Amino acid sequence: MSAGRTWVIENHDPEDADVSGILEQLLGCDGTLPPEHGRDRAPRVLAVDGRSGAGKTSLAARLAAAAEARCPAGVALFQLEDLYPGWDGLTEGVRLWTGMLARLLDGRDAAWRAWDWAADAPDPAEHVLSAEADLIIAEGVGASAPGHPEVVPDLTVWLQLPAAQRRRRALARDGELYRPHWERWAAQEDALLARLP
Repeated sequence: MSAGRTWVIENHDPEDADVSGILEQLLGCDGTLPPEHGRDRAPRVLAVDGRSGAGKTSLAARLAAAAEARCPAGVALFQLEDLYPGWDGLTEGVRLWTGMLARLLDGRDAAWRAWDWAADAPDPAEHVLSAEADLIIAEGVGASAPGHPEVVPDLTVWLQLPAAQRRRRALARDGELYRPHWERWAAQEDALLARLP
């Protein structure tokens, strides 16, 4: 399979996404890992990307659940919101993820420190995302490492919804916590997505 494919879900409820079709594109024609996929190979990396409120978290959870039976060495689900250093940290979070992604695609574990949103500070504990899994699903704004063509996930699922619908979804999910930050986060998304070809 060639790296860098993109599957776009536009103006649809992510709950209706064709999970089996996505996994078939990534894993093989029957949606299972091909026999040549062994432990001497890097994990497959699936990025679930899109702007805030597009349904990335829900779709990633559905994909992970569906992939569990198809991946003998397991599935790891990684959320980029654990990397963003606060409400102004989208670019830095994507930079950190890009470094992790490069290691994972090379078959090496990737260490990281979570951002403690309540304390507005990094968590001192180091975490490791293991390259031993068959499949790593990364979800969040910037999961496809936009602006970094040297590091490309095996498959990107891009969720596209109108801004008003995304805002309703995000505020229903996060409530008043997110409301004062919506515009500044959207401006960072604009800047990030301007780097796409």
